[in-house]
Amino acid sequence: MKFDTLPTQCLVDHSLEIRVRGAVPGEAVVLKLGNRFKSTVFLSEATFEADAAGVIDLVAHAPISGSYDSVNAMGLFWSRVPITGELAAAISGLSDDPLTTTLTAESADGRQSISHAIRRVYLGPGVTSRAVDANGLVGKLFEPPGTGPHPALLVLGGSGGGIEWSQETAALMASHGYLSLALAYFAAEGLPPTLDRIPLEYFGTALQWLAAQPTAAADRIGVIGASRGGELALLLGASYPVIRTVVAYVPSGIVHGAYPENGFSAWTLGGKEIPFSESSSAEERAGIAVERINGSVLMISGIDDQLWPSTELTDIAVRRFQRNNFPHRVEHLRYKSAGHSIGWPNGPTTTLHFRHPVSGEEMNAGGTPEGTARARSDSWARMLEFVRDALAGTPPP
Repeated sequence: MKFDTLPTQCLVDHSLEIRVRGAVPGEAVVLKLGNRFKSTVFLSEATFEADAAGVIDLVAHAPISGSYDSVNAMGLFWSRVPITGELAAAISGLSDDPLTTTLTAESADGRQSISHAIRRVYLGPGVTSRAVDANGLVGKLFEPPGTGPHPALLVLGGSGGGIEWSQETAALMASHGYLSLALAYFAAEGLPPTLDRIPLEYFGTALQWLAAQPTAAADRIGVIGASRGGELALLLGASYPVIRTVVAYVPSGIVHGAYPENGFSAWTLGGKEIPFSESSSAEERAGIAVERINGSVLMISGIDDQLWPSTELTDIAVRRFQRNNFPHRVEHLRYKSAGHSIGWPNGPTTTLHFRHPVSGEEMNAGGTPEGTARARSDSWARMLEFVRDALAGTPPP
């Protein structure tokens, strides 16, 4: 048996066409994919029946059993489950590099076994990164190769704080040609510990700093945010005309309070709290003035989001766009069977329950692993196209 040609390194958002040739027609072949992250192994497994030509084609064939059950070219990637303890320690053949996944194929009778390692990275060729601590900002800048000018993006995570989600997203966007600033706004050194009365002026400073970078196209700046960062992205778009496009993952069209809740707003402007509500019925009092956004808007939600009702909260913004005859392009991508964890594709989507890193609360992201994986894959491709169109002149991915 042998695999069709596969890369040894590629971006994590790059989808693969996995095929095995040389199997005995009709025989069962087990494919596994695994990677090791510290003491945890993420592992998937699926059994396929070779076709009449002795081929297993993940683009066209569904497994007969395993960690996923329908035709899905990247099913082995999103269906990986975390394994810990003695079971993880007993799994051999995996790299200690967490970015390296190992793909194996073995005939059910053990007669043949092949493997291939693929390092899946966030930084494309020539992309550089550096910490940002100027002007009171805390973040990380990712810069594409070349002198530019590059369209620029401000990338914002949610209520988990820090830059874990935003730096991965910013790195990928830089790999697609955007000067990208992953910005922390709480839960990082030198910043407030929780999401509590964060001044919008902090983000205004970040936008000014980003526009002033030598390789930035100052007239082509967008913002990407997720969850509370999606709420923030809409709010910033409504507050700063320099923003020419907004991408908001699982966002809210109304302003919410601090997190953890303490009776205050999450955001301030001019030293005053921005009115907020924890109820989606408070559109007038706490609705974000999205009609002020100076460019196109893409919003992405999971219909089965159990962390907060992102589809309903996003529709609040949609209605406001419609009432005000918003002149720019607006899209709301709604995904059935998808939960809260929508972002870049091909990572594991099997962990639906988790403990919140700031509050310690037990959370349910909602959706199914397959539904969320399909939402990630579809929305990511459409997001790249949307941003490319919005910030005209950007290079193809």
